[in-house]
Amino acid sequence: MRTDWRTVPLLLAWLATMVAGGGAQEPDTAEEDAGWSNATELSVVRAGGNADTQTFGFKNTLRRNWTAARARLRVDGIRARTGGDRILVVEPGLRFVPGELPDEFETAVARADGAPDVEQYFVEGRLEVNISDRFFWNTGTSWDRNNDAGIRNRYIAFGGVGNVWADTDDLSFSTGYGISYTAREELEPDAAKDDRFGGFRLDSDYHHRLGAALELDSDLALNVNLLSASDYSLNVTNAAGVAMSDHLSLRISLQHLYEHRPALEDAAIRAHVMLNDPDGTPGSGDEVFETAAAGGTVLDLGTGRIRKAGLDAILRTALVISF
Repeated sequence: MRTDWRTVPLLLAWLATMVAGGGAQEPDTAEEDAGWSNATELSVVRAGGNADTQTFGFKNTLRRNWTAARARLRVDGIRARTGGDRILVVEPGLRFVPGELPDEFETAVARADGAPDVEQYFVEGRLEVNISDRFFWNTGTSWDRNNDAGIRNRYIAFGGVGNVWADTDDLSFSTGYGISYTAREELEPDAAKDDRFGGFRLDSDYHHRLGAALELDSDLALNVNLLSASDYSLNVTNAAGVAMSDHLSLRISLQHLYEHRPALEDAAIRAHVMLNDPDGTPGSGDEVFETAAAGGTVLDLGTGRIRKAGLDAILRTALVISF
């Protein structure tokens, strides 16, 4: 299935419209309007010399609150890149006859082109509107990509209702449940999985402030294929932040991404073999190869298909800028 990339800007435009469109719940007075808030997480790791690696993490959460409604736009991304191995490149200008190799030549040290090792992106827009003090309805959409997990593009639209279990200055906790529609494209086609399906969605959002400096956060999202209950995905993040000032804090988070039916990938089939000669006479014709756990000669027997690991874990330490 080929991706129509025109849907990506349309999705982003829809998200922006949804966040702005929450103004339909515009309060009557300025005191009732809780306004905008934003938190940006940045993490960068760069190594040079013998190692050439760079990792960049970015997460931004934009919120708009009214008395009876809340809108949120979340953008999350991780990209890690490792440079290629160091190589010797023959200096330009050397001429030699095709089919022969030059005897003498000058070389220069260079590094082969690298490729992204990790690419994970996530965008979600969400709107919640109160029905009562403890009950609300919600709607939203998301897009994500996780190349290591075999997910090229996944779009989810969802809607439902939820409960507010706690809502104070120091503690908030809510749960939501509803229906969803998923359209996904994996790197390897999989006839055993649906590209598009309706589903059931469960999510939760927890925030707890302990004292003046420490904050705990936890959020969960579960999406289940109604046509095949064993096809479900789970996204859970737990985090703790320590404030350094009114607008700066340090945050450590652990995210688990779980696919109960992971994507397919091609894997090389290799055999370690040793020569077995029953009569001990070389060349007698009774010699056979026997596979072993390790050692011997390695034979390449082609490729096979396996499912990727179901669980990815991401530990992140970041500087958070908020207003």
